[in-house]
Amino acid sequence: MFARGVTLTTLCAGRPITLFERIDDRAELGLSDWHLCVLFDEAPPLDPPGLNQRDLAGDTPLDMAYRLNRSGLIDTLESLGAQGNPQIRGWAGLGSFMPHDKYIHLPARYGNVKTLQARYRLGASLNDRDGLGNTPLHWLLLNGHLKAARYFIDRAMTFGLDLGAKNHQGNTLRNIALLNGQHELAQRLLAAEIDNCLRALRLWQDMRLNHASTTVSTL
Repeated sequence: MFARGVTLTTLCAGRPITLFERIDDRAELGLSDWHLCVLFDEAPPLDPPGLNQRDLAGDTPLDMAYRLNRSGLIDTLESLGAQGNPQIRGWAGLGSFMPHDKYIHLPARYGNVKTLQARYRLGASLNDRDGLGNTPLHWLLLNGHLKAARYFIDRAMTFGLDLGAKNHQGNTLRNIALLNGQHELAQRLLAAEIDNCLRALRLWQDMRLNHASTTVSTL
């Protein structure tokens, strides 16, 4: 789970939000109010402190917005002169570009979960992109295989899914769900994005603590 503590209360657009549970280690993770508003895809704070603050992984709020393709917040942050690495925005995802692949993408077009499971176990990647830049998960959503999409989204860690992968139109899985009115799946994807981001930051935190402990013990 992404949450530690009780209720999350932070100000976005001058009002409290109570999404999920409170991130009581936000200071240790280097998360400003801007980071949280990008992460939760909420309206920006009225008084934006930490506009260019870097989190524990070195990302500014604009970097995070690029990674998660928060297009509205990207425009706002850029208009305010926020700092960010534009190369992150152009990054398509973890998978390989396989324009003529049918092995993993064709069963996804037809929503065949069992075939996708079997081919994953044989070494296929569910992050590989076809000629249109779509991953198998893109195709599940585009073709309306919502039950199959839900199955893989709920097991994103198990299948090593890159939820931020973008197709050639620049759309992530969550973008497609929102464009198609699949709001329940969009919420699942938002929760998974938040979980992945906080999990990664906490891993960075653990690595730094372990390094510091090792350094002290060798002195």
